[in-house]
Amino acid sequence: MIARIPPDHRKVNYLREQLYRIGAGYSGECNVDSYIERSRFPKSTKIFTDVHLRISPKFTFQIDTLIITERYVLIVEVKNIKGTIRFVQNPPHLEQVLETGHEAVIDCPVYQIESNKLNLDEWFFQRGINLKTIGLVVLANPNTKVKDVPQDFPIIYKKQIPFYLQSLRRSEPVLSPAQINEISRKIAIEQQEFNPFPLCSYFNIDHQDLRTGFVCHYCNQLLQRKSSRTWCCQSCEKDVKNPYESGISDWFMLVKNSLTNEECRKFLDLKDSNAARYVLSTSLLVKKGKSTRTFYILGNTKTHH
Repeated sequence: MIARIPPDHRKVNYLREQLYRIGAGYSGECNVDSYIERSRFPKSTKIFTDVHLRISPKFTFQIDTLIITERYVLIVEVKNIKGTIRFVQNPPHLEQVLETGHEAVIDCPVYQIESNKLNLDEWFFQRGINLKTIGLVVLANPNTKVKDVPQDFPIIYKKQIPFYLQSLRRSEPVLSPAQINEISRKIAIEQQEFNPFPLCSYFNIDHQDLRTGFVCHYCNQLLQRKSSRTWCCQSCEKDVKNPYESGISDWFMLVKNSLTNEECRKFLDLKDSNAARYVLSTSLLVKKGKSTRTFYILGNTKTHH
């Protein structure tokens, strides 16, 4: 997406920030998962990561980590945040201050968990399961400084996970191993695949704002034709052979799940419809329709949409 967005686009900084947060979040979750794996659980325990469940036709919710044991059902929200954070309760949010002095406002993880507790409780209720969940916020960065922590909600650093989970083992049993297996089966069956594609719709960006032509995915500059089969980037001096596949992939990832000759010609800056026809015919796309209504879709891969 960033490779196709003009450097002066109004959302380019927002996209870079989102990319950084996604990377930091994923890194933090993997780090925390390793501490969870070190903890001792009963054999019947089930642990799910990146859970997406649906409670209505138009509403799904996401949980970083879900732990189901005989004694509790725990939602874990992981935050990988640098600097100093302060919890503000009304309205609920975090205020982040980096060492550089830069300030930012972040969604409150306690509010996120409370919302997900209600969502998961509702998901259980719809399936005839009377069960209440608990929540935990884990800070993946051990150097994060925290101010004004809510007194009635557990917020811990990752190294404290084994001790915290051990403390929950004193709770009374709420589920049998058979019930855990049945709940786990339903979660596995109903798990919703997260699909943000096409990204232009997801980030509310007009696809006509995208840069056309073939883009160097090393440095995001436009490629220039070097020979009949080779393109080059004058910025980083990389050679690219037949960048058509990458260009078509950009279209399906960013714009929509079908592609016509005219759309291909305009998006890749091809000289005419014959050039577009060649690119489309040599791709792995599946041809649909006839004559002027011909279009192409992805083949044996999952269609984005």
